[in-house]
Amino acid sequence: MLTVATIAIGLGSIPGFLFGYLGPLFEADLGISKPALGVLIGVFFGATGLASTVGGAWAERIGAHKAVGIDLLMVAAGLALAVLVPTYASLLVMAVFTGAGYALANAGTNMAVAASIAPARHGIAMAVRTAGVPAVGAVQSLVGVGAAAAFGWRPVLAVVVPVVLVVGVLCFRLLPAARSAGDPAAAVVEAHDLVGDGPGTTRRVRLPVGFGWYPVAAFLLIAGTQPIYSWTVSYLDEVGGMSVATAGALASIGSAFAVVAMIVLAGRADRIGGDRVRPVVLLTGAATVGVGLLWLGIVAGPVAMTAGLVVGSLAQLTAIGLMHAAVVATAPHLVGRASGATMAGYYLGALLSAPLFGLSVKATGGYGLGWGVSLVLVAASVLCFARCRKVTADARAAMQTG
Repeated sequence: MLTVATIAIGLGSIPGFLFGYLGPLFEADLGISKPALGVLIGVFFGATGLASTVGGAWAERIGAHKAVGIDLLMVAAGLALAVLVPTYASLLVMAVFTGAGYALANAGTNMAVAASIAPARHGIAMAVRTAGVPAVGAVQSLVGVGAAAAFGWRPVLAVVVPVVLVVGVLCFRLLPAARSAGDPAAAVVEAHDLVGDGPGTTRRVRLPVGFGWYPVAAFLLIAGTQPIYSWTVSYLDEVGGMSVATAGALASIGSAFAVVAMIVLAGRADRIGGDRVRPVVLLTGAATVGVGLLWLGIVAGPVAMTAGLVVGSLAQLTAIGLMHAAVVATAPHLVGRASGATMAGYYLGALLSAPLFGLSVKATGGYGLGWGVSLVLVAASVLCFARCRKVTADARAAMQTG
């Protein structure tokens, strides 16, 4: 189950990273400018953000297996459209369509993991699930960029379509039909434990008081760190003096290293137990250092850029994996809706970050302003996640005393 969920969440993210990793090729082939590429990236993640709240509730109704399977069918259709109609308009349609579908995959995979894995192992399970995104990103940047440069981006996408379809079918067959973090009826049966009513209550279960800090913190985190994935290939190429292939390989190595590190760190967090949010606070602090190194690389050169890429991607990805575990711990009976609310903020951050970063590069002729603003945003996320610690502690106390 976990393997299928991990591969599925990675394949669902393909369109979001596609425009960044293959950006120079789209510029040359279709005449797309950097701001226009930023719009495509932002539209994908923005569509995910706008659809996340509804998508999370819908995933709880139809079940995890259907939610994730439907998303992958949408991804396959979007990629096929881009192959058959290679225009900016078709890429924009693909970004909207697949971005909205990705909201289902986010909630569905979280629900599948929460329902199938013991709570004490949620940290490493969510990290493995989240690792699907950088793992597929590593393949895209290392194999995809090189193959697209040699054979063209359309043949590469054409090969990916049947792979996505096969995994989609596996999701329908192998993922659990989970509608909450356990028994599908848990949210109704145990509603009185969360809202303070007596047995037999029919009141709607609500997210814990103060849960809104999670989407705010997630918004700031992705707004400050999304450029690590969307713009570092172009940054290393244009400012660092590297070729597109070399920059893509470095991005791939950074992602691969981050995958291993995030799983190891998440396993350690599970063994320690207790506060699920404290590691997220520490890791967002490390992500701030990574973005700072990327900014410093403008004057310090490729070594600082590469260090920032590795540190930033490692810390950000691990923080995201553990953030999902914290969300489940805070609202275990409403995993779909809690995930949807959190990821709404997360992907709305990407909606703004990617295009505004591209606009700042075009307007200033450099990357200084973009990385500087990114640094401020990710630093602010540290403070917000620190506030989330109290929200989670209060929610757990309420469940224990309810």
